Amino acid sequence: MSNLFKTGLCLIPALLLAALLGGLVARSLPAPVPAAPAGSEPAAQSAPPTPAVQSMPEADDAGRLQEQFASVIERALPAVVLITAQRRVGVVDPYFQFRGRRRIDYLEIPSGQGSGFFVRADGYVLTNFHVVRDQDSFWVTLHDGTEYPARVVGADPPTDLALLKLEAPGKQFPVLHFAAPETLRIGHWAIAIGAPFNLSRTVTIGIVSNLKRSGVGVNLQENYVQTDASINPGNSGGPLLNLRGEVIGVNDFILSPSGGNIGLSFAISSEIADRITAELIESGHIERPWLGAVLEPLGREARRQLSVGTGVRVAQIFRNSPAAGLLHPGDVIQKANGQQLESPDDLQNCVFRLEPGAKLKLELVRDGRPLEVEATLSRSPANWYRLRPREGQLYVHAL
Repeated sequence: MSNLFKTGLCLIPALLLAALLGGLVARSLPAPVPAAPAGSEPAAQSAPPTPAVQSMPEADDAGRLQEQFASVIERALPAVVLITAQRRVGVVDPYFQFRGRRRIDYLEIPSGQGSGFFVRADGYVLTNFHVVRDQDSFWVTLHDGTEYPARVVGADPPTDLALLKLEAPGKQFPVLHFAAPETLRIGHWAIAIGAPFNLSRTVTIGIVSNLKRSGVGVNLQENYVQTDASINPGNSGGPLLNLRGEVIGVNDFILSPSGGNIGLSFAISSEIADRITAELIESGHIERPWLGAVLEPLGREARRQLSVGTGVRVAQIFRNSPAAGLLHPGDVIQKANGQQLESPDDLQNCVFRLEPGAKLKLELVRDGRPLEVEATLSRSPANWYRLRPREGQLYVHAL
């Protein structure tokens, strides 16, 4: 009897624990749904609500930026053109002979292609000078495939810019406008449009890598916007745009050991292109001031020997020039109109910002003594930009 009592006492905790667990399980189960009355349609079971998908703020920003790119490109494309240059070539007719002489037929043969864009609605197209150099005729292909003949109405070899005029009387074309150069910053977006390898309406995107790049040695007057936007043969003369669709540069060349793009692309800045375009439309040529001196940079050893910190050295003086009688070979010019000179490009840009007849104040060192002279700039002679002598592998500057 005592063993049975003990066994019952042992079962009491187990029964209490089972009752407690059963209550918890019953509480967690869903309430029973009452059965529908006979003859009635079963009640529809509503699906559990689907949580709303929250869009990430970053995705919204990227989408808006993407639409902004697409909108700018869509507006700009109709103003960008493909330029086909042709050479006139004589071909001897093997079947026609008159008095012992063969007839020569002259044909227009495509010899090169480049890009350009409208700068005025009545058919003025800006491009690179090297696109039109030594060519005889041109055809301009628009965004919709329409072709027009064109002729060169102005060129400026020192900046590698040229202006074409379409032979399309009465026609109006969409134009692109130049950006104010002071609004451009390193890191801004850059959009290149052109026809690389004859692939018209090609768009590439990068950033502005640097500003006011000079001393590259490609053109005489240099002020480039450097970008990593891909530019290739055929892009020459096409626009480099900002996110407002304004022209920040005219695509010109790349630096590459292989000939392919490696992210070192250069466009002529809007600061130069805007001014040159206006002058070419007005007069067909550019009048530049002329100093009449050939300059060279100062190396480290030359600065040590001459005991000067910065400056450029006069290498040669042209006869009957503004510099004749004022400057001597060997002079070290340190300042021009108060601007400190680090390289010949600094003095060149200072001169090119002036007009013929303007005064140029120069601070220099001659035979160890400081001097100040003032030159009156004259109009540059014809083809002055060809006066660019070589010293070894280093180009020096003629101003």
